[in-house]
Amino acid sequence: MHPLICASCLLFAAPAPNAPDAVAKPAAPATAEAAPAAFPKVVVVGIDGASWNLVDPYIAAGVTPTLGALTREGARGELASFWPLRTPQVWTSVVTGKLPGQHGIWDHVSNSAYNPPPFRTAKRKAVTSRERRSKALWQLLDAAGLSSLVVGWISTYPAEQLPHLAMAAPALFASDKRQSSIKGTFWRDVPEQVSPATLWPDVQRVIVEPSQISDAELAPFAEVPPAGSPIYGLPFMERYVYALRWSLARARSVEAITAALAARSTPDVALFYFQCSDSLLHRFWIFKESEAAIDARLRGHKIRTDLVPELKRRFGRVADACYRDIDERVGRLLTQLRGPETLVLVVSDHGFGDAPVPHPSRDEPYGGNHRDLGLIIAAGPQIPAGSTIADASVLDVTPTLLHLLGQPVGDDMRGKILPELVGGAEALRARPPTRVPSFEAVPQLEAPFAEGYPPRKKRPLAVDQ
Repeated sequence: MHPLICASCLLFAAPAPNAPDAVAKPAAPATAEAAPAAFPKVVVVGIDGASWNLVDPYIAAGVTPTLGALTREGARGELASFWPLRTPQVWTSVVTGKLPGQHGIWDHVSNSAYNPPPFRTAKRKAVTSRERRSKALWQLLDAAGLSSLVVGWISTYPAEQLPHLAMAAPALFASDKRQSSIKGTFWRDVPEQVSPATLWPDVQRVIVEPSQISDAELAPFAEVPPAGSPIYGLPFMERYVYALRWSLARARSVEAITAALAARSTPDVALFYFQCSDSLLHRFWIFKESEAAIDARLRGHKIRTDLVPELKRRFGRVADACYRDIDERVGRLLTQLRGPETLVLVVSDHGFGDAPVPHPSRDEPYGGNHRDLGLIIAAGPQIPAGSTIADASVLDVTPTLLHLLGQPVGDDMRGKILPELVGGAEALRARPPTRVPSFEAVPQLEAPFAEGYPPRKKRPLAVDQ
């Protein structure tokens, strides 16, 4: 477990509400001098479930040349996550520097087993940005007069309305067939996805919905079985094939929306997020392996095995195609967004790898497993090529970016500033960050269930199991 996440972190203070009109730039101590901005522009790329056990082979094979180039010209490292490696929790921690017990986001819905009993509701409710109790990075930057562009980030719907924010927030529907993945996506008939609302026509025009994705467009990912195929008689397979369309539509929407909104202005910070590297690998992981491994997995779940060769042929390239697709989209967006002084930061919420046979989740008979360690890549003019980022956590992202952008860091943030991104430990000692007690009305010193809920029973997934 990462050293930042410990039982000794249990102190108390009530969280402040997350109301946009409560966002205010905190006054730095009179004796403190704000650090100058190390980078005038920042681009943060979120890739769900990415880890070096996958990315390094893909770089070597030429599948992900964009990630390869960033790795060679900058710094790389592992990025520690925290139990239970749940998407909404971790991605919210990335942009707040706080644990779920502080920021208030435990899961996609409010009544699941990932919500500790004191925070669990009786009725099922989709968790939205209104449940977040800590100010996110874009709110802190907005208060300082810095502009942000945020597209596709988890748990941001409905889009927050701030003077210096352009946001496209994916909408989550818990009971609609649209909701092939609980991560949410963009729909032309759903309100409140965009901030400011005046940008809605620009966004609506470029949204891609799953019904628009043809079999031919899916060909790089999979050979879609025809109607009536016995493959659709296998558990979950009809829904999973739809998930291919859903994921490609979401990726196309994220790229198109980011490009369209970035063309209107130049943000100080841009954040965008791609997810097929998690959602599709939960559904199709085993098919990248050998037919013997597929056969063993299906037998473990008491699923017929006579279709193994066809499953391998149709779905064996899903994982590779997903990473290739993300890499191409990131490359195009960086061409548009990146300038000579821009810091590019690639982060993931956790890693992904092999799963025991049979897979422990009955709902994911063909999937892989989350791993504790995701990845971080940093590239920019002040980042030494080929260097290593050590002991990094998802909680470190927001404190580090605030310092790089010349902003103070809250004492109730659980992360640290990564010295490798600010010129080294000596440079950080020479000009330490300006600090404030909190950006909230009341400092969020308590982190209930700091070691995660439900309690962890298994050893860390630092390596494939």
